[in-house]
Amino acid sequence: MNPISRLWELILERFHLKEFLEHPVPRYANLNPLYWFGDVAAMSFVILAITGMVLAVLYTPGVTPTYTIQTLGGSAEVSQSYYSVYKIAYLTPLGFILREIHLWAAYMMVFAAITHFFAKFVLGSYKRRGGGALWLLGVLLGVLTVTQAVLGYILPLHLDGALALQIGLNIFRYLEYFGVPVGQVVVSVLGSTFITSGIMKDIYTLHVLVVPAIILVLLGLKINGILYGGVSPPPTKNNAARERALAETEPFYPHRFALTVGQLLLQLSVLLLLVAVFPQPLLEPWLPGQPVPSGVRPPWPVEWYYTYVKAINPFISVGIPIFMVLFALIVPLIDRKGGNSLEERWVWVLIAILYMAIIGYGTVLGFLIDIPKPLTPLTRITPPPDYVVPYIGTPTPVG
Repeated sequence: MNPISRLWELILERFHLKEFLEHPVPRYANLNPLYWFGDVAAMSFVILAITGMVLAVLYTPGVTPTYTIQTLGGSAEVSQSYYSVYKIAYLTPLGFILREIHLWAAYMMVFAAITHFFAKFVLGSYKRRGGGALWLLGVLLGVLTVTQAVLGYILPLHLDGALALQIGLNIFRYLEYFGVPVGQVVVSVLGSTFITSGIMKDIYTLHVLVVPAIILVLLGLKINGILYGGVSPPPTKNNAARERALAETEPFYPHRFALTVGQLLLQLSVLLLLVAVFPQPLLEPWLPGQPVPSGVRPPWPVEWYYTYVKAINPFISVGIPIFMVLFALIVPLIDRKGGNSLEERWVWVLIAILYMAIIGYGTVLGFLIDIPKPLTPLTRITPPPDYVVPYIGTPTPVG
C-alpha cells in the first residue's frame, strides 16, 4: 500500500469516517426529492460560511464616521457600514460577485429550510425513533436560519436593513404587551432603542460568530441523530411495502455521496446563473436622523409578518409567528397516534397547508399592495424626534 493510501486509511480509522461512508441509506431517500432539501440547506450553509469569511474580513460595522459616495442622482452621505459594503461591491475585484453569491445562497438556504420543514411536516418524520428530538432541532434551525438571514440583511445599513432591524426590535417590545419582560432587557443590552454603531457591532458579532456557531452545533446533532435513527420512512399505509423500502438500502459512499456532490455543483451553477441574470444592486443608504421615505420593504423572509402587522391588530399579528413556532415545537407531543401515510394524517397535512398559506399570502400581499395604516406605539420602536418607521414601496438602487 502506497503512503497516500495508508494516510487515507488512517484518517478514515481515526475519525470513524469509514462507518459514516458505509452508513446504509434507503434507496427511496436518494430518489425522492422531498428528502433532498435538507442537504440543499446544509450545502448552502457551507457556501455561506466560505463566502462569509471573506466578506467578514472586508466589512467594517458602524454608523459613524460617514462618507460621501457618487450615485446615479449625484452624491450621497453614507454610514461606515454602508460604505464598507459599497467598497466590497463596487471597488473590490470580484467583490460584487462574492457578495451576490453570498446573498443568493442565503435566500436559497432560507427557501430550502422552509421547504424541508414542510416536507418533514407532511411526511410525519417526527414519528420515527428519535424523530421528535430531530424535529425540535429542525424547528430551532429554521428559526435561526431566518434570523441569520435578517441579521445579514441589516449589516449593509441600507433602508431595507434599517427597517428589518426595527422590525426585530419591535418583536421584543411587543412581547412586553403579553407580559414577557424582554424588551427592556434587550434594549439595555443593546444600549439604545434605535440604530447606533454599538448595535451594528453587536449584530455583526451575532451574524459572523454566535448564530453560525449555534447552527453548526445543532446541525451536527441533527446529522448524528439521522445516523442513529435513520431517515423518515416512506408515507405509505402498507406496512409490508414500508418495510421493503426501509430494507432496500445503499451505502452513503458512493451513492448518496455522488448525489450530494452533484447537488452541490448544481447549486453553484444555479447561484452563478442567478448572479448573472438577476444581480441585486446595493440599495439606497440610511443615515441616523434621516427620515426613511415610504417605499421600503423588509427582506422577504419577514415580509409576511410585516404585512400582518400593518393589516390587523398588533396583538394578533405579533402572536402569529410566536404561536406558529410554539405549535411546531409541540407537534410531536400532539401527533402521536396513527401511521405516517397521507391518508392517516390528512388533518396534519391541512395544518401544513395552512402554515404555507399564512406565510405565502402575507408575502405576496406585501409585495403587491400598500396597506394604509396610521402608525401607533404598537407598530414602531421608540423613535428619535421626527423619525418614523417606513412602509411598503420600491427602494431606489444605487449605481
